[in-house]
Amino acid sequence: IFPQFPLLHAAKKHLLDFNIEVGAQTCSSALKGAYTGDVSVEIISDIGCKYCIIGHSERREFHNETNVFVKKASTLLLSKNIIPIICVGETLEIKNNKDTNQFIKSQIRECVPDNLSSNLVIAYEPLWSIGTGVIPEYEEIISVHNTIMNELSHIENLKVIYGGSVNIENCSKIFKLNSVHGALIGGSSLKFKDFLAIYKSAVKQII
Repeated sequence: IFPQFPLLHAAKKHLLDFNIEVGAQTCSSALKGAYTGDVSVEIISDIGCKYCIIGHSERREFHNETNVFVKKASTLLLSKNIIPIICVGETLEIKNNKDTNQFIKSQIRECVPDNLSSNLVIAYEPLWSIGTGVIPEYEEIISVHNTIMNELSHIENLKVIYGGSVNIENCSKIFKLNSVHGALIGGSSLKFKDFLAIYKSAVKQII
């Protein structure tokens, strides 16, 4: 689970006896320095975070998390043994121009740290799907996930997860796709019963 920064320590403390990992929603791309308001990799490492989301679509849109930022922050995370969850995804215009796979390849090449050999999560979140209730055709999800896995075939323990309007109606079919290793849940995570149902579906079909 990925709470807001002020809740990270409490979440980690309360979940110590459970098989649930805690991660941060983002982090600074600088290890040290005067960056008021930013949260350093060292702090989330001290809290005990195993994961950190980097380049989420909302962070890219509203907080200027560019591909350069994503690569720098991910490199810092890996230096502290925190697994980055790097978000990639295309706009509706790119999709309609049938440039999705090429765009995703470019994002991957610009975002993934150099010489990385293991432990990475890529979250494919098509921007046009987030919060709209509309998801890609299942064949499209498979195609993009296969593109990502082929581009990063040299990385061991690579996981590719899907994010974008995952809900209790579509999660079962999404989890059945061979190239989907999990899901990044947004709006549905705010509804406890829905989130629990999605979790149970994931346990049943993925683990």
